[in-house]
Amino acid sequence: MDLKSIHEIFTNRILRIPAYQRGFAWTNNKTVDINSKEPLKNVKGQLKDLWDDLINIPQGKWHYTGLLTLVETKPCEYSWLPNFKQYAIVDGQQRITSILILLSVLIEKAKEQNIVLGIREGDVEMQYLYLNKGVNAYVFGYEKDNPSDKFFRKHILCLDEVEDDSQESTYTENLLKAKNFFKAMVTLFLQDPNNTIPKLFNKVTSQLKLNEYVLPEELDEYVVFETMNNRGKPLSQLEKLKNRLLYLNDKYHSSEEMSKEEVLLNQAKKEQLEIAVNKAWITIYKSLGQNKTHPLSDEDFIKNHWIVYFNKYSRDEANVYANFLFDEYFTLERVYNQSLTREEIEKYIKSLQLCSIWWNKLHNIKYFSEEEKIVRNAIQGIHQVGLKASFKPLLLAILSRSDRNVFVDSIKTLEKYSFKLFDLSDKRGNTGDSKIYSLAHEVYRNKRDNNVTKTELELYTSWYYRFNLFVNQSYELFELGNKTGFYKWSGRFYLLYQYDKYLRKENKTSTQSSSIIWSDFVKNDSIEHIYPQSATVSLATYASHKEKEESEVEESYNKIQSNWSSFTKYSPSQRKKLANSLGNLLAISSSDNSSLQNDKFLFKVDQSNKGESYPKRGYKYDSMSAMIVSNEEDWTPEKVLGRGLDMLSFLCKYIGEDYNSLTDETKYKVLGLDFMLKKEDEASKNILILSQK
Repeated sequence: MDLKSIHEIFTNRILRIPAYQRGFAWTNNKTVDINSKEPLKNVKGQLKDLWDDLINIPQGKWHYTGLLTLVETKPCEYSWLPNFKQYAIVDGQQRITSILILLSVLIEKAKEQNIVLGIREGDVEMQYLYLNKGVNAYVFGYEKDNPSDKFFRKHILCLDEVEDDSQESTYTENLLKAKNFFKAMVTLFLQDPNNTIPKLFNKVTSQLKLNEYVLPEELDEYVVFETMNNRGKPLSQLEKLKNRLLYLNDKYHSSEEMSKEEVLLNQAKKEQLEIAVNKAWITIYKSLGQNKTHPLSDEDFIKNHWIVYFNKYSRDEANVYANFLFDEYFTLERVYNQSLTREEIEKYIKSLQLCSIWWNKLHNIKYFSEEEKIVRNAIQGIHQVGLKASFKPLLLAILSRSDRNVFVDSIKTLEKYSFKLFDLSDKRGNTGDSKIYSLAHEVYRNKRDNNVTKTELELYTSWYYRFNLFVNQSYELFELGNKTGFYKWSGRFYLLYQYDKYLRKENKTSTQSSSIIWSDFVKNDSIEHIYPQSATVSLATYASHKEKEESEVEESYNKIQSNWSSFTKYSPSQRKKLANSLGNLLAISSSDNSSLQNDKFLFKVDQSNKGESYPKRGYKYDSMSAMIVSNEEDWTPEKVLGRGLDMLSFLCKYIGEDYNSLTDETKYKVLGLDFMLKKEDEASKNILILSQK
């Protein structure tokens, strides 16, 4: 093991990141804004740590940067460079890649300022980046067919080459972020007139040192890689799996009994499987990282695919899927005893590759094509009710089938299952998950068709759902905690959205301007209290919310109470229940609630009622739900109750309950308005007494 500087490591060498390595994973928690007063405030991460180590090296000293483990690969990729040796990086690629990115920034900056870093112009490019002798030889890079290789040359080295567009992934995004980070840091570094590019370049190439260890031939680089990479930033299970499959592929040895043709065939199968693994992982990383804002988790994907593919789920063991894959299924013992064939590995990776595409679409609906709109719309419904973790294996199994459109009824049944169990019955999120996981495997293996799948989901629903659980939950919504009623209920967006769709259908309208866009509806929290929350509280509470004395707010408080005078006969706690009852919550298509919330009902219906200078905006011009409410002359507690009963009737029809079989007591209790039932009963008794007289 030798302690070497970056200059020494890159002397007469070609370095490659092998296929079993993960992509570039070093990042920071946030970007550097060089225009802010404190550009590095709260910036943390591996790149920032490397920069800090570099900048703080005293003059004449060096900094130990870590271990670099290499294995020599023969022959060299460039036969026309006889003095060069080629090595694969087994461990230390994150550090070396980061340092190379920094060097590329410094070389680029030196060119801009006409600074020559080596003895002659072009020396440093030839040592660290690439040599050009009519054709380029890349000093550092990834194995061929790795999308990070083309991306590195095009976007990090900024080479103008004729080549296919490089595919992007989370790893290529990390490369670009690293370059932008080092660009920012070099800019900040040069703001000090005592700092220069040559000074920083010499620090990087001479004062950063790594312990270099070249593996002897008898050591297996795959095993060394998996062992050593359990340090530092750990490999994901998906990254480990790729290495394990390539390792096993290398262990299908030719025997002495084989003919020459059989030996050649075995070698061809090895090369074929290696290509298949690499291509599969390119697709997988592209799929998981396609949404750059919200890349998908490696762990979640491989776990859900494992559930679908193997049906070995158990709650009894932590990390059971990884233990199964690495300790039971993809093992060296199974290769040697011939219970695991290359064909089985290839079948598995093809499944993993295909499922990664559908896994991405399942989480990011925008990636469905127009030809897939039937199943896309069904998945949209799942997103609206909530894409629960327990649903993902079953949906993945359905989407991976060629007859996925036939399963739309099953997807819709799963949507109802979710609403009934988790919103109405308030069940725990993992309720029934083991049964759904088993069903997912059966669907994936073509052992269950749509009808059977739908029937089983309906059966599971009947086991866990009870309407009386919703009745009890509604009581808790109004009587416990913050007592916010349906306004903070988990199913509020879904029910109000479905009710508006129902009203649009009943009123035979397809006008897009009144249509509620689900994403905007949820993002903007576009649920309006018709009777405003500010009118429900006492004067003392109103003043406390405003952080003022009662005398200072009494006039505005009285104005609000006057605007909603029909509610003042009730206590503040009863008024709060009315405000948060189902019939008082309104789904609107535009985010007007902040501007309408304290207005009287007439102005909420149409802002132009305030005067000619006000725009035509309000319930009258909004969603179908809002337009129907705008037909009321006034909004009273009785209107809240009446609309709430209508919505409860719709809910019962939607979930398959008999509304007419519910007692008035139950209906009023669900709406949080049981105090109004008592008043109605008293009124009925008085009418009866008067009629008897």
